[in-house]
Amino acid sequence: MSNPPEEAPITRRVAERPSLQPGKVREIRARNLGVRLIAGALTSVVAGVVTIAFGVRAGGILLAFPAILAASLTLIEEQEDSAEAREDARGAVIGGCALAAFAATAAIAMGELDGGIALALATVAWLLVALLGYRLAWFR
Repeated sequence: MSNPPEEAPITRRVAERPSLQPGKVREIRARNLGVRLIAGALTSVVAGVVTIAFGVRAGGILLAFPAILAASLTLIEEQEDSAEAREDARGAVIGGCALAAFAATAAIAMGELDGGIALALATVAWLLVALLGYRLAWFR
């Protein structure tokens, strides 16, 4: 009996860089959208229940979780391979860091500045962290 091939670590990159391909939207199957919808809905329901049971701080942390990430990575691994799922996971980590930068900036600025200005600053923080993360992850 042969051993299965060893899976590459998450730090190992695939050959091609991420790209935007709008035409691929037509290739998405309804089943895959349904799985993502259910995963997102369940994550939101759990966050709501935790918020009611333990307060807004506990529930808010759960809302920061990308609701469809687990379902998306599973579907990508099934349809593509582990390397593609790993690249999507890397992007999700960068997106999560950018979201945290947005939340931290908004939390600090909301008490001190006008709401519109605070949101604009938080958006700039999100963009800077996302671009920096993308640069570090794929252009080292």
